[in-house]
Amino acid sequence: MRVLWAFILAVFVCTTAGCGDSDDGRLEITGTIKMKGQPIKDEAMVQFSPSDGQSTEGLVGTKGGAFTLPKKNGLKPGKYKVSVSVGDGKTAVNPVDPDAPPGPGGGTNIISKELVPADWNTKSKQFVTVTKEGPNKFDFEIP
Repeated sequence: MRVLWAFILAVFVCTTAGCGDSDDGRLEITGTIKMKGQPIKDEAMVQFSPSDGQSTEGLVGTKGGAFTLPKKNGLKPGKYKVSVSVGDGKTAVNPVDPDAPPGPGGGTNIISKELVPADWNTKSKQFVTVTKEGPNKFDFEIP
């Protein structure tokens, strides 16, 4: 009889506490990015910003032009704005005044020159729709 009650209690706890989807409806997001016909540089950053009021957003780096946002860190279904960023890693830029030396007083900290055009970056108008049915694979071509 104790075993039966333990089983009933376990079923009750599971159904009320949510033993189902431990990822809270998040989905894996994958894809590739090419810029000027070539895979984008490693460690380019891809940002997914919600535009339908979802409670998830994502930021992921690239390797070999590909990216994967695993399910546990993934996105809930809905529409997302996509922004891509990658610096050249060598050109020092003063973020306040691009015509001035890098950093306050001409310091040596490098804030790389952005290689991605503004319409894919700071002024992005690129959107994707994540669906529950999937697959949520998005391949981007940046001119």
